[in-house]
Amino acid sequence: MKSNRGRVLPIELDWRFGLLERMGEVRMKELMDFQRQAEATFRTAMKAWQKEAKEFSAKYEDADGDHLVEQRDGIESLLDRGHTFSIVGVYTFLERFLNLVIEHLRAGGAPIPQSQMGLSLHKMRDHLLQYAKIDMNRPPFDWSALERLQEIRNCIVHADGWITDDFVTRLRNVGLKVKPDTPLKLPKNYFEETWWLVNKAYQAVHTECWVKFGYAKQNEVWLRPTRQFTSDELRKILQEATEAGTAAREETTKKLLKLAKKRHRTQEDSCGWVWLTIDPKLLKHIHKLNVPNVGTSYNTTTIVEDFNLYLKDVRDYQRMSASLDGTEAAAAVLRKHGINSRTESMAD
Repeated sequence: MKSNRGRVLPIELDWRFGLLERMGEVRMKELMDFQRQAEATFRTAMKAWQKEAKEFSAKYEDADGDHLVEQRDGIESLLDRGHTFSIVGVYTFLERFLNLVIEHLRAGGAPIPQSQMGLSLHKMRDHLLQYAKIDMNRPPFDWSALERLQEIRNCIVHADGWITDDFVTRLRNVGLKVKPDTPLKLPKNYFEETWWLVNKAYQAVHTECWVKFGYAKQNEVWLRPTRQFTSDELRKILQEATEAGTAAREETTKKLLKLAKKRHRTQEDSCGWVWLTIDPKLLKHIHKLNVPNVGTSYNTTTIVEDFNLYLKDVRDYQRMSASLDGTEAAAAVLRKHGINSRTESMAD
């Protein structure tokens, strides 16, 4: 959850950007399912055709089987059409996904110029490099293959898969060997190769953006102390925070006990744990101080992702609400000295 704080990064992405990846997973699965269904339909149609052709040949040995040839050509034509639809769909997804990434970056603070018509693949590559420092010319991206896919898609959409004089030059420029005035012929497994190419590209873009501008990075930067502290300074600050937190917890406890008595209850609170998340390097420093009644989640034997500070005198497991008030008061003292923290809790 985002803290109530100001902007700490030039670009900040929120939970909606996470949904974008899920949308991509669903769409890519749909495209693969469509292709597999088309291939299964083709195999079924071909089996039926082969059976009909065999029966026809056995019954009419000298008959003209032109209608069977036309049927086979029609079946193969439908497979080709489904194949090209799938390829166009994969490229369209990539272009749409990258446009949405650009929109999220712009909404998050990137000064990317608005575009009413949408952005081209090359323009999106340039924007990602300029504003997000994501270079699609380098691994894990295969930019030459993406350019090739773009021109193949253009030939399918704008010339119905026919290699005109214009597309002879364009397709040759992206590494394809083609002849003018002929239909575009693609390798048998081109869709599968393209699917994996786009799948890898969109996921890499999303991951890099989220790592650089997502919540984890925002919190990492926000939690950084405003200055360095000596060990003696930290001991004094922690003591001051503990005293303020304990006083606030006790004050809330009195109010809750008074309320419980008024309502004829033994207590008016819930059970749970409360702690502060702070900067990892600062937590390590505090851990080494061995301050009495101050604990940390720091562990020298394993890699941890939680950087928790436990003010044991402030916490009261049986009075979680009071502990929260106390911890917030302690956090206010830390903040006064330049230590940002985030209050966390878990009910039992």
